[in-house]
Amino acid sequence: MTLRHIGKQRTVHEVIARLHDELESGSWPVGSRIPSEGELASRLGVSRPTVREAVSALVHTGMLAPQRGKGTYVCSTCSPAPMLREIELAGIRDMFEVQLCFDVQVARFAAQRRTERDLARLWQLLRERRRAAAGEGGDFARRDASMHLAVVGAAHNAALTESYRFFVGRIQHSLDLIGGQDLRPACGAEPHETLVQAIEDGHPEDASAAARQIVRASWDALDGLLVRRNARRTVRQR
Repeated sequence: MTLRHIGKQRTVHEVIARLHDELESGSWPVGSRIPSEGELASRLGVSRPTVREAVSALVHTGMLAPQRGKGTYVCSTCSPAPMLREIELAGIRDMFEVQLCFDVQVARFAAQRRTERDLARLWQLLRERRRAAAGEGGDFARRDASMHLAVVGAAHNAALTESYRFFVGRIQHSLDLIGGQDLRPACGAEPHETLVQAIEDGHPEDASAAARQIVRASWDALDGLLVRRNARRTVRQR
């Protein structure tokens, strides 16, 4: 594919789209060096700062990577943009289904891969979560999130950890919008203790079952919240 002149008044988003086309068409295969900033600016008919911003955005997504003194190279021709767009448009129930898949499998991995250091941290965070649930020791939502993220960390998979961090943040944002704030209190301390104990004992199936119970309790609480919210909306419309 040949880069076409798009004019100086075009936006950075249009430059990103054109660079995406080059990557996805195979014009710039993985491992190859893309044209220099000056060459791209000339071929596209835009300013160098515009090109610099567009390339920086693709570096941020992991599609490109700069190498000092050598230029910018192609790491991937698959854009995460469509996936991120669908996630932004997804409903809260869809997001909880994704979290169910994450939590259940991550718990299994954690039971197989945890270290003594992981276990010490999990038990400590579980105690802090219990105190927060009783009204002691600070923000419950933060303590709960820290404990669950530590379970993911015990799976020792960096990609899973960052993906989980993103999805949990997206879910919390959705809950804030609908007035749900945090639904974790719907599931008490016992299933969480069962989860950590199963991880310590190295029992993947038990850990997976405990994680499923925890997410299901929050899921049921979410359904109740949505039913009440819809009922209030119906009353207001009458």
